[in-house]
Parts: sequence; structure tokens; C-alpha cells
Amino acid sequence: MAFRRPTPLLLAALLGLACLPSSPLAAAATPAADALTAAQQAVDAGDSDRALDLLAPVLKREPKNARALLLRSTARCIAGELEECRKDLDQALAIDPTLRQGWLNRAGLAISEKRYDDAVAALGQAEKLDPAASDNAINLGAVYLLQGKLEPASREFERHLVANSGSAAAYYLVASNFALAGYSALAAQHLGRAIELDERSRVRARSDPNFAELAASRPFQALMTTDSFVPPAGSATASRIYRSPYQGAGSPLLVAVLNALQIAGTPMDSSVEVTDAWALLWTDARIKISRRSEQETAVEVSAPPGKFTPEGWDGHIRALFAGIDTELLKLERSGLGHP
Repeated sequence: MAFRRPTPLLLAALLGLACLPSSPLAAAATPAADALTAAQQAVDAGDSDRALDLLAPVLKREPKNARALLLRSTARCIAGELEECRKDLDQALAIDPTLRQGWLNRAGLAISEKRYDDAVAALGQAEKLDPAASDNAINLGAVYLLQGKLEPASREFERHLVANSGSAAAYYLVASNFALAGYSALAAQHLGRAIELDERSRVRARSDPNFAELAASRPFQALMTTDSFVPPAGSATASRIYRSPYQGAGSPLLVAVLNALQIAGTPMDSSVEVTDAWALLWTDARIKISRRSEQETAVEVSAPPGKFTPEGWDGHIRALFAGIDTELLKLERSGLGHP
């Protein structure tokens, strides 16, 4: 991170303190542009020493290069040289007040010092430079929450969500901010919508420290223990019941499914969700393994409309269940798959 901050809310707001805009630094390749690109990469990697070494000759030749000053400011913040960081940042913005990232960085510094009004002012300047930027409203909302101003914060978050109405990530980010500020009901409400849009948001929230304080709350627990997914109309579906007990992460059937997918070389999402009652994993299809009785477990597979042709789906399911059968038999022969 760019420097120590007293609150994780800044993280949830995604203030880009350690990065510059990804737009080209110059119209054509020049030694300075190459150095700035390399310095940017060093900053992104958190290597402040390398970034400062790369920037030194650029600023010796061009002491009023605003982008180089902004990069050096960020590198100095990473190194903990906050006074020098502020000095470079102020100089960069004085030379070129159109550097939007500079205003974001100024807001971040103000937040770190709890100068929230100054942060709001800096974010206002950033928004003027790019009114359509996706982080305008979420950043302002986060600062208002830090000030304890729920109404304007909610208004900014709603503005963010209107601009990103179908985005699970947008709802998740708003939920994170509410969670960090202690608004458990609002956090659960927005997290629930994120899960509706992409149920893998639930997997992410399980290990997200931003939700740690809400882990024991009823609304959060309800979200974590409920699978309300219903395949859309026209989805391809298939299911099979196996006489094999569901035992959470140690379930023979879950192991068999994972082994079958791996052997088949099936690309699989890294998100795997395992609860006391069911497990979920995602490939080209959604696969749910769930307890039906003490000795029976169901495997339910679905894919959205148009993902497979009828013939393709039939072949996919035949191959999947054949692989599961083979792997489950191997486990049973080893003594690990018996009910």
C-alpha cells in the first residue's frame, strides 16, 4: 500500500493511491516515457527504491515533469517518506492540475490524517476532471461514512449502483463499506444483491476480513447458509442421486467430482464453496453437491441458456457422470468412499 492508513474503509473505496492512469505517457516512445513506464511498474510492484532510482534522472533533466513528480510522490509514500510525498504531490498538481490521480492521492493523504472535508474537496476535483469515472461516487460515499454522514453516503452509493446496476462487484463494494462502518443490515442487504447477481460473491465474503465483524450476525449467517439459486428458464439441467454420504469437504462424492474434472482437464473456477449441507463449483456449468439424506448425496448440474447445444449438453453430462462414477468407484475400492 502507498502508506499506512487508519481505516480499512479506504481500501473498500478503491482510492488508487499506488497507481497512475493507464493512459500513454507520451505520444511516442522517448527515454523519459520509457523510464516513467518502468517506474510505474516498480510502483505497482511496491518497489519504491527502484522507482526512485528510475525517476531520479528524469527529474534531473525535467524537474517540472508533473507525471514524474506524481510517481515519485507515490514511491515516497510507499517508502514512508510522507512529508516528501506531500511536497512532490503538491508540486505535481501545481504544475498540472489536470492529473486526476493526483487529486485521488491528495484525498487519500487527507483521509489518512482524518481531514475528511479536504478529502471530499479533492475528490470533487477528481470528479470534475472525469465526471464519468466509475469510482467518483463510491469514493465520496466512503469518505462520508468516515464522517458518520449516512444520508449523503447512501446517496453517493446509490449513484454508484445506478451507474452499475447489473454489477455484482459494485454491490459487493458498497456492502463492504457499510460492513466496515458497522451498518450490518445495509451491508447484508447489498451483499444479498451482489450474491443474486453473482453467487460467487458469497464465496468471497466468507473469507473477506471486511465482513469479519458481521460474521455472527443473523442476516449475514442467513446469506452464508442459503442457496437460493434457480436456473433461468431455458437452462440445461441434469441431476443424479448417489448412495454416498455428504460430509462437507471430506465428502467422497465431492472428491470424486473434483478428481473427474481434473482428469478430464475441465477448466474450473478457483472459487469452490463448501458448507455443512452443500458444495458448489463452477466450470462451463454450475455443479452442486448436496445432502439428500444421511446416506444419499445429489449432484445437480446446470448451464445457462445457449451455453451448450442439446447434443453438446448430452455429451457433456454423459462424460461428467461417467468420470464421477469412475472416481467414486476408485474411492470405494480404497475404502474411502463407502457410506
